Amino acid sequence: MQLRSARRDRERAEAAARRARGGTVLGPILGVLDDLEPNAIASSGGRSQETIANIGRRWWKARDELLVFGSVDPSGDVALAANSLADAVAATWTSVVRLNQEHASADGLQTAVADHAEARRAADALGELLRRAEESPG
Repeated sequence: MQLRSARRDRERAEAAARRARGGTVLGPILGVLDDLEPNAIASSGGRSQETIANIGRRWWKARDELLVFGSVDPSGDVALAANSLADAVAATWTSVVRLNQEHASADGLQTAVADHAEARRAADALGELLRRAEESPG
């Protein structure tokens, strides 16, 4: 009985640590996605090159941490979700940089909005996987 209780306690602690690490990884990416919101960029007339460069530096750092997290997580689903999120944010980054350079062309805005929505869905999917792992460890 004590062994089972100790195992459950350990599994809960591991799941909580995994969720916390996931939040540490996912949080900066959500911040980058907020800063890359295409409609806000288009309505403001674009971002300065310095601002775009700063967002880019944050994204590349967050991307590396996301890929490391996904590669060491014991769940294949989390690894796939992390890779999908990295791909989706990279596509968003590309389309938003293009949008910022084109000063809100209609086609550029439409592409950036679609890419951004896909990246948000991918971020939500990863977050959901991490929450589910917390609810049912092991």
